[in-house]
Amino acid sequence: MKLSKRKQQILEAIVEVHIATAEPVGSRTIARKYKLGVSPATIRNEMADLEEMGLIEQPHTSAGRIPSQQGYRYYVDQLMQKGSLTEKEENLIKAVFARQVRELATLIQDTIKLVTQLTDYLVFLSGPQLENATFHQIRFLQLAPQKALLVVMAESGWVESKVVDLPVPVTPEELEQITQVFNSYFRGLTFSQITRTMLRGVYDELTRKRQLIDLTLEIIETLLTKESAEGLYLGGARNILKQPEYRDIRRVRELLDLIEGEEVLKSLLMETQPTGINVRIGKENKFQEVEDCSVVTAVYTFGGNVVGAVGLLGPMRMDYARAIAVIEYITHALSEVLTRSRLL
Repeated sequence: MKLSKRKQQILEAIVEVHIATAEPVGSRTIARKYKLGVSPATIRNEMADLEEMGLIEQPHTSAGRIPSQQGYRYYVDQLMQKGSLTEKEENLIKAVFARQVRELATLIQDTIKLVTQLTDYLVFLSGPQLENATFHQIRFLQLAPQKALLVVMAESGWVESKVVDLPVPVTPEELEQITQVFNSYFRGLTFSQITRTMLRGVYDELTRKRQLIDLTLEIIETLLTKESAEGLYLGGARNILKQPEYRDIRRVRELLDLIEGEEVLKSLLMETQPTGINVRIGKENKFQEVEDCSVVTAVYTFGGNVVGAVGLLGPMRMDYARAIAVIEYITHALSEVLTRSRLL
């Protein structure tokens, strides 16, 4: 859709004033605030054209206009100036992420608190998923003839251990043999690439120990399931409730149901594209629960691999430039600190 320079200026003004005030925007406000060099009457004519094009709309009987979903999309894609954080805000993020962090959960909570401080929207974040980590090795430490400690390690330094009951008595030499075969087949693969179809070669070498192989794989699959089931972190619910759109008790209940259910927020994060900032406005979100909201998401990485995502959810009257700047900076900083700290 091509707009004249004047129409672009007027649409930009309507979006930015509405973001700031949550009120419909009239021609006199634009003429007074933006000094476009034309009369309110000329601005009204241009607004009528923008409304006919579906970029703005008139709420109820108000004389002013507000952006439509299509108008917000045009603004984000064509008109919006790139936002940035202040030096003070950047220093705050750097200071938090520079601290020595020994637990992933602490880092996640610190990230949520930071984004909550920096925006007035709901923050939601998916914890790192084990399926994207690279397998390094397993080790069996025998505790008894039919009991052993299984240790699973990722290249990143992530370690999980579990005491397992062995289906048959096994010697330390047999455990070492099994360990060597698993490590030979799986080293360098991501956990999601380790599937039962890959076990044919392992079975050929370890025919007599299939029960133990199955048990080992089940443990790995259980760990993957556990990691996938957990890991949605939330913050900023109080922030979003400050927005004028949530003065309606019905909207508040819908928001609380959304937070409590979690599934929609998880799906929004899972659908995040691996490059750039994802901005979905209104009904561009396929879930009915958020079709009158906007969502800004981006992934964060470990060693170049996507391990999770961070999102902001707010009204369509979101300060997109600000939201994008925060998410962009936070995901970059989080990726750096994860790689440096080797918490995965």
